[in-house]
Amino acid sequence: MQKRINILISGRVQGTFFRSTAKSVADKLGIVGFARNLPDGRVHIVAEGKKSDLYILLGWCHRGSFPARVDGLSFTWEKPSGAFEDFQIDQQGKTFIKDKADALVNLSKNIVGAGDPAIPRHVVVIPDGNRRWAEARRLPAWRGHKESIDRSVTLLREAKRIGIGYFTMWGFSTENWSRTASEVRKLMALFRGMIPKLKKEAFEQEVSVHHFGRKDRISKELSHELAKLEEETSRFLGHSFGLALDYGGRDEMLRAFAKLLRDEQPLTEENVALALDTNKFPDPDLIIRTGGEQRLSGMMPWQSAYAELYFTPLFFPDFGPAELRGAVSEFSSRSRRFGS
Repeated sequence: MQKRINILISGRVQGTFFRSTAKSVADKLGIVGFARNLPDGRVHIVAEGKKSDLYILLGWCHRGSFPARVDGLSFTWEKPSGAFEDFQIDQQGKTFIKDKADALVNLSKNIVGAGDPAIPRHVVVIPDGNRRWAEARRLPAWRGHKESIDRSVTLLREAKRIGIGYFTMWGFSTENWSRTASEVRKLMALFRGMIPKLKKEAFEQEVSVHHFGRKDRISKELSHELAKLEEETSRFLGHSFGLALDYGGRDEMLRAFAKLLRDEQPLTEENVALALDTNKFPDPDLIIRTGGEQRLSGMMPWQSAYAELYFTPLFFPDFGPAELRGAVSEFSSRSRRFGS
């Protein structure tokens, strides 16, 4: 089956032979299209070919190759146009020297603006302790959940201020459906009420929003509002917020495997990563759990292989910007070995 894919890659990708290597990969696969540098430092690839071959190209783009470093990737599937005969490096009318000079300028900006390498790129928060926080104050459980949602928006702002590029909050797990019907209804109403606040914050902070989890069990209205928010904020590429709603790590992996089987894709690490809900996010560097429990409860089991873990006894409504900075400071003091 012939398909067309649009890929946007950010990071240290200009002036690092990224386009030429992508062309080599495309030529070997018989893929047609183009790769071009964008003024903001990203690389834009449009490719047409067999879907199975495009998956391979996408997997390569996700990994990159030395000396390139991929910090972010987004892609969309489209109908093929049939307008390409081969795969080209599009210099957009520039001379070879001008094209290379512009790429090196963007490369130098990326290196200079890379920031503190000790700041985690992707932080995940498991916000536990909402009901216990409410109980300690003799408040109904929903007040704890409301405080939690308000706190999430505050922390999103602080995460950007710190320099965290990807920030994920786990709002509702696949197991949370076992709670009382009244509590679930209240939670879903709170999530719908959160959307306008999250939209306002996302536009003010220029943060893209992504929903991780199942789409078929939450209400159609909430699913539609989340999809609309994703689309409306998709142009913001510097910082991203992930909302895990009706999310479970095992459920995510089962859906990913089923997708690969449907598309007749080989079971490789790259293909699994691309089939996961989090395919536009790097693996988490730091996972924070509040509330005193010291387990991940199924949060990103595939992606968290090398994540640093941070546990705090604070209930989530009490976990504010200062506590987030403290967790990042603790992360920065650790030595990450990645199996070496």
